[in-house]
Amino acid sequence: IEEDPYDRSYILYNIGIIYSSNGKYLKALEYYHQALELNTNLPQASNNVAVIYHYQGTKAVEAENLDVAKHLFDKAGFYWRQALRLAPNNYIEAQNWLKITGRN
Repeated sequence: IEEDPYDRSYILYNIGIIYSSNGKYLKALEYYHQALELNTNLPQASNNVAVIYHYQGTKAVEAENLDVAKHLFDKAGFYWRQALRLAPNNYIEAQNWLKITGRN
């Protein structure tokens, strides 16, 4: 219902949080991506997308699906770098992960 793109982006982001907190990660990704389409200056949405991709990558490693894991970790790295460009003093664990994995 909200028509202002900036305000709508935060609404979509919050819906993503709800889905994510209920373990509905694919649905959460959908809303985070919609939020980012409307507002590219939303580091918290980029961070949350990265967290989900990292989690999925970890699950792929556990399932010994290393090609899928690499792809998901690369996607996580992309979104963490995006979040860090906007908020360079945040997401310390992501910064360390990027350095350790050579994705910075």
